[in-house]
Amino acid sequence: MKTYRLVLPIAACLAASVPASAQSFFDTSTPSQLINFGARIGVNSSNRTVSDDFYNLWNKNSWGTGFDLGVVADINIRQYLSVQPGIFFQSRSGDYTYCSRLWVPTVGTDGTITSEGQDIVQYGHGRTYNLYIPVVASVRFNLGSKVRWSVDVGPYVNFQLHSQGTPEVYKLKYAGIDGTPAYVEKHSAERNNVDFGFKLGTGFQFFSHYYIGVHYMAGATDVWKTEGMNGRNKAWTFTAGYDF
Repeated sequence: MKTYRLVLPIAACLAASVPASAQSFFDTSTPSQLINFGARIGVNSSNRTVSDDFYNLWNKNSWGTGFDLGVVADINIRQYLSVQPGIFFQSRSGDYTYCSRLWVPTVGTDGTITSEGQDIVQYGHGRTYNLYIPVVASVRFNLGSKVRWSVDVGPYVNFQLHSQGTPEVYKLKYAGIDGTPAYVEKHSAERNNVDFGFKLGTGFQFFSHYYIGVHYMAGATDVWKTEGMNGRNKAWTFTAGYDF
């Protein structure tokens, strides 16, 4: 009987400790603060592609570097769940190399038709300055009393403010069988000033204030105005910050 009276309280304490531990990792309680703000700064690696079939020989867009600077606001629904809008100023850059080959048919004096390959190569560097606004759902987990882990996903809209780099690109179109040179079509290669996509990633908060995070930005709309160039924006961002 005495053993029963001793074991029962111990079992009750152990049972109570299980939900308490789960609660600390995934806290569903009401947050003490509805809205809080944070500052972010970081670097990125980005790429702006062109449709694979726009150039028939070589289509290379390298990943370039840039920076991110912005602020975020956490609208805390529960301790584990927040909606986080933000606004960022961002630079992106990258090198490109494009090449097309057209087999130009020519007619010889004896009437035979031969072909000769004619290539056109373009290369250069581009940079854009943008303002982008993400709105992500952020799910938080407590890894300890001083560390929180967040998983973020949501849409963003990007506004291009300024661009630098070669404004024109060239594409071989056709050639006549009478030996005339291949016709080169010139495109303005204008970028769309607005594009839309999704941002997803993860981050860690230390001591309730210090933040580091990594996110992938996947563009979902065409980034070029020129018909047929299509392409997407994409970037990796690495940020650090302070939450107030």
